Amino acid sequence: MMKIRTKRILLSFLSLLLLLMPIAVKAESTDDMYYVKDEANLMSEEEQEELETKLSTISDYWGEDVVVLTVNSLEGKTAEAYADDYYDMNGYGVSGRNGGILLLVAMDDRKWHMSTGGECISIFTDAGLNYMQEQFISALSEGNYAEAFNTFADLCDDFMAQAEIGEPYDTGNLPKEPLSILWYIGAVAAAFLLAFIWGSIEKGKLTTVREKQTASDYAVAGSLNVYNSHDQMVRTYVTQRALPKEDSSSSSGSSTHTSSSGSSHGGCGGSF
Repeated sequence: MMKIRTKRILLSFLSLLLLLMPIAVKAESTDDMYYVKDEANLMSEEEQEELETKLSTISDYWGEDVVVLTVNSLEGKTAEAYADDYYDMNGYGVSGRNGGILLLVAMDDRKWHMSTGGECISIFTDAGLNYMQEQFISALSEGNYAEAFNTFADLCDDFMAQAEIGEPYDTGNLPKEPLSILWYIGAVAAAFLLAFIWGSIEKGKLTTVREKQTASDYAVAGSLNVYNSHDQMVRTYVTQRALPKEDSSSSSGSSTHTSSSGSSHGGCGGSF
């Protein structure tokens, strides 16, 4: 009887353990940072957590994966190939997602690349991606990595909102840079200064002017004698000119390429 009871207790314990294992695995996968992969350790733990929260919020809201990946080496690949392969092999843009965008930063090679997939190819046009990199590249070059990645995240949120309510940001339709309050103050001060200088100059020209009593006082005697007048058209001239052709270099939309796995991607990259 003791052996049977011991076996039953052991089986119950094993059954309970098996039931708890999926919960433990699920909890571990939930705690694991999915949208921030800081393999090069460019951010503090707190910065990673804050960025993870922001990226996961943006990704869940728009249904697009927004990912930041840092590595030490590209392992012999180009930045484009590495970003595309990492995106494809780690399942981004799937499981109910419509697409995604991944920002790769490689420290040994001092390269960066943004890879887009799915709907994000059309959301992030070539002109839009170039605009984005202009906003975060200086922080990236100066080693302010958390600032650069948060700027990237905020821009992704803005670009997705724009695509949702209207045309995606593209050539001729890029975000307007907010003007600094100092610019407004300087512009107003300059306007007042110019107005004061101009008024002073004009006032100086009027020092010899005296008030006249009648209109005849303003006319020079004998200067105007009109007896008869008429208009006659002598000839006409027609000038022709060719209209300039539209510059084909200012293209719009998103260019694409195929990754090693056969998936279509957009994107852009460079050095920092």
